[in-house]
Amino acid sequence: MKALYYLGNKTLELREVPDPTPRENEYLIKIEACGICGSDYEGYLGKTNRRIAPMIMGHEAAGVVAWAPAGGRYPLGTNVVVFPNFFCGDCDICQSGMTNNCVNGSFLGILTYNGCMTQYVTVPEKFLIPFADSLSLEEAAMVEPLAVAMDAVCKVSGDEINRSEYTIIVGGGTIGLLVLMMLRQRKAGYVIMSDTFDFRLDLAKKLGADATINPLKENFNEAVKQYTKGKMCNLAFEAVGFSATAQSSLEALRPGGLATWVGNAQKMIEVDMQRIVVTELRIQGTHIYTFDEFRRCLALLTDGTLNVSPLITDRYRLEDGVEAFRALEENTDGTKLKIMLRP
Repeated sequence: MKALYYLGNKTLELREVPDPTPRENEYLIKIEACGICGSDYEGYLGKTNRRIAPMIMGHEAAGVVAWAPAGGRYPLGTNVVVFPNFFCGDCDICQSGMTNNCVNGSFLGILTYNGCMTQYVTVPEKFLIPFADSLSLEEAAMVEPLAVAMDAVCKVSGDEINRSEYTIIVGGGTIGLLVLMMLRQRKAGYVIMSDTFDFRLDLAKKLGADATINPLKENFNEAVKQYTKGKMCNLAFEAVGFSATAQSSLEALRPGGLATWVGNAQKMIEVDMQRIVVTELRIQGTHIYTFDEFRRCLALLTDGTLNVSPLITDRYRLEDGVEAFRALEENTDGTKLKIMLRP
């Protein structure tokens, strides 16, 4: 089979490797669509220690059952979404319900564990979710980033979202736009989107943002004051992961406001500690998702409640994966959001 290997130092290579052999209770899944996550791109650039070369990246995947174990629930040809966080279910963390932070788990396409930028992967039955033919394979692969957004939004209580007069999202990439869609699905009030690319801001308006801010073209704090009539925001969602954007998410808040940080690009950041203390701001992190959230996101896509297709801007064959990552390097106008690799 063909596999796209990350070799470090912004280097990828298409290799011919043996097909994987399923173990007991594992299925062989033919990958039909795999999205390039922002974390894959950051790993490709060498900015994180979450991709250790040589390895196969990719965790946003949907495919078809190509081989099933005896007695398995899913027959050949079944469309499935791959839940990439192989949690153990037995450790204290899993038993507490935080399977997204399992201490014994493995994650497809992270560290040295090979992922889905390939033609076939093996997956245990409990980490496969079937879906109907009415949902395209590309849309199904979007369940993974959508679940990230759902987890972030669901970290905030429904009451607090309903009471929130103004909410801001800092970062209009794929995750930020999906957070916007989830906020709209949960009936959030006035929502502002901030990003440095006008293409993404225009798309945010089409997806339901009430106002947009480009901090390269206007003063961020003054714009927030203008849109909120001087009240500032009750809630902020940060979907980039840098010091500047984290600080912006705090500056946009009124006293007692809540910032939910989703971005994870920069390990150490610098923020205004005094502002956090004297205005009693609240900050919470959110990490990936639970299996239940994955299922719920798949249902939202299957029944047509949410349409994520506008976020899929580019498609490349797996064989052209090197060019896909180079295209992201040249994405100076922000017009490339979710790139799908199709083996």
